[in-house]
Amino acid sequence: MNTIRFKIIINCGPCQGFIGKCLASVKAQSFTNWEACVTVGPWGDDTYVRAPRGAAGDPRISVKQNQTRRYSMCNLIHAIRRSNAEPEDVIVTLDGDDWFADNDALRIIAAAYEEFDCWITYGSWLSNVAGPSGRPNGCWPAYPEGTADFRRHRFLGTAVRTWKRWLWDHLQDSDLRNDSGNYVRVSEDQMVMIPLLEMCGTSKAKHIAAPIMIYNKLAKYPVDDTITDEGLRNGYLIDSKLPYPRLQTRIYRTKDAVTG
Repeated sequence: MNTIRFKIIINCGPCQGFIGKCLASVKAQSFTNWEACVTVGPWGDDTYVRAPRGAAGDPRISVKQNQTRRYSMCNLIHAIRRSNAEPEDVIVTLDGDDWFADNDALRIIAAAYEEFDCWITYGSWLSNVAGPSGRPNGCWPAYPEGTADFRRHRFLGTAVRTWKRWLWDHLQDSDLRNDSGNYVRVSEDQMVMIPLLEMCGTSKAKHIAAPIMIYNKLAKYPVDDTITDEGLRNGYLIDSKLPYPRLQTRIYRTKDAVTG
């Protein structure tokens, strides 16, 4: 397990009330071989002030503020590059208003990579708001063994989402953009995970059943109809893309296709 190194990518919307808890959950991890790249957009709140306080001098956490709103996909691409992740490093994504469910979350993920020699993990979470049953929801099943058509299957690649950097390097930059040529503002989870799953197949993708993240449903954001409409269009865009071919073995690229 000592060979695993995590690069945690934390994207922040207006989450001044939660970024401290998010970073505290990262710093409390019993598995300590990690670095975190935090990106804050100009949302008019105090997230950028509170994020460095949450880092509290921990040199493993870097905080960057954008001058314009770039949204999740663009932030993810630039933060992975900023992280200087090596091919076998594991990228972990976490929103700034969510947090790890317990101190062993990264240890559980690391154990999955060591035991199963996987290239990607996905899993379950717990919401901090009770569902219709009266219990927190978020425990999702795994893709059935042998699933090949990930674009038409119900999307199950939920948080916590992680993958090897070398696999990320196979993504085509154009597949992460909308019809106007801009990086998508929403649906970035499916835009990324579906191609990664296609390259892995279920044999190299490990589902982690234990809920290792708290999905914060208390955060409230202003309604933006343009974002809602884009999300619907992106669903069609994902379906229109050609599937990625299955990789039979690790293939390292000398330069990532996602150029940013």
